[in-house]
Amino acid sequence: MNNKIKTLIMISTFIFCHYVMKYFWGESWSESLLVMDQQSYLLLTPASYLFKYSFLVLAARLLFRDVSLQEILGLKIEGFEHYLKAAVACCLPMVLGYAYLSNELNLALSGVMVGSVYAGVFEEILFRAVLFGVLFRYCRLGFIPAALVSSVIFGLGHIYQGHDPMSACAAFAITSVAGTWFAWLFCESGYRIWFPLWMHIFMNAAYGIFGMSGGAAGDLEGNIFKASSIILSMVYIHLLVRRGKKREITFKSLWKNRSDEPPHSSLTTQST
Repeated sequence: MNNKIKTLIMISTFIFCHYVMKYFWGESWSESLLVMDQQSYLLLTPASYLFKYSFLVLAARLLFRDVSLQEILGLKIEGFEHYLKAAVACCLPMVLGYAYLSNELNLALSGVMVGSVYAGVFEEILFRAVLFGVLFRYCRLGFIPAALVSSVIFGLGHIYQGHDPMSACAAFAITSVAGTWFAWLFCESGYRIWFPLWMHIFMNAAYGIFGMSGGAAGDLEGNIFKASSIILSMVYIHLLVRRGKKREITFKSLWKNRSDEPPHSSLTTQST
């Protein structure tokens, strides 16, 4: 099976999971889980993600049987602690800035888990590692088309955060760009999901805990502090490159992945 057919299968499967599977969920399941978790969404949210997107993971696993599931999910354990520390350092200015600007403090465990931890874990693994990662690394799409597929859908999922057409468009644009940035971090972190995952969790947590207004688009002062964390993450990747890390995203990989690394290299062939 050639890469074009595999690309079509992956994108079609994702569209099916994202837009169709929710209709098979059933209200009774939601009601039962909400009763069990006392309306906190602590059980409903992960159950919903797993129900809707399991076929996407299965499709990637079947299409690339010589690639381990751990590799497809971006969950190689190497770098877990290192990228955690890096994300803390990069997000610290944003946290301190939001603490300075805010008069609120929302420390509800359910809010942090659902809005930050679950969002960061599931969105990064599914959108970045599985969808984008498979399209870019194994189907050999370029970075831009592979990122657009995942980031545009990621952005569409945040339109609800706008309170009018203009703010909805702003939320879509900003989260689409954020999705592309997360995809870049994933690539430049050795195709491990840890750095974008931790960045996603900490940035969402800072936003939610300090009750920052403005939806996904944010406001001017808040966006300045958010931008500082993004810039620091880019500086961090630059320092890794200066120390000898191979740069993964170059001009030759923007529109078609012509990387010298074969799609099923020795780093990805340990089957589970």
